[in-house]
Amino acid sequence: MKKVLLVLVALVLVLSGVAMVSAYEAHLSNVKVHVENALTIPASYDFGTVFPEQWKVYLNAIRTSDSFCAQTRVNGVNFTVWVEQKLLSDNGTPDDPADDTYYPWLGDALYIGIDVADPRPEEAGGDLKWVGNVTPSGPPGALWVMDSPRPISKDTKHYNMTDWITVGLDVPVFEGYYNELTDVATKPSDLDHPTVIIAANDTDRWYPEDGVDLGVDLKFQVTSIFAQ
Repeated sequence: MKKVLLVLVALVLVLSGVAMVSAYEAHLSNVKVHVENALTIPASYDFGTVFPEQWKVYLNAIRTSDSFCAQTRVNGVNFTVWVEQKLLSDNGTPDDPADDTYYPWLGDALYIGIDVADPRPEEAGGDLKWVGNVTPSGPPGALWVMDSPRPISKDTKHYNMTDWITVGLDVPVFEGYYNELTDVATKPSDLDHPTVIIAANDTDRWYPEDGVDLGVDLKFQVTSIFAQ
């Protein structure tokens, strides 16, 4: 009986010793990362004060960032273009954006293109795509407009480190202040009609005497970054 007890005590001591050693065994690996955008985009497209039926065009560049260009393990970026409702006033509760105030929708008067040869609306024979008259659900809400036609790339065979974004605005007219029978046949946009006629029952945008501030946000969403 004494021999059995001695063996049990010895086993307990050995197992305890292993536990104590493993509890003090530790190694440290340092993990860190620097996060930076792959693209640089235009800060804004401010058309300022405009007048009914004016045709205004902005041309801006989307480029890869300096850090992206400096990397040797990445080669290209794909992105999509979205139009979102533009925030006017924040109610201070980020978890409830539906209570915020947004600009009246401008998307139905906008045309967008990437690396276009003809900066006119597609309907007039150009290359600019109409964003459309469908207001996104929300607010907030967003509409897909287009994908990048080709990657912004550092590949020497398909060198394209800049995409030129064209945004065209066919300024809306107000119902009752526009007469299609006496209006000029061809607009500055080369369309034969205004893109948008703001109706009197459009209470968000019907301010013909004092004018109305309209707006949207363009979002350039990176969808992939690929290596050589």
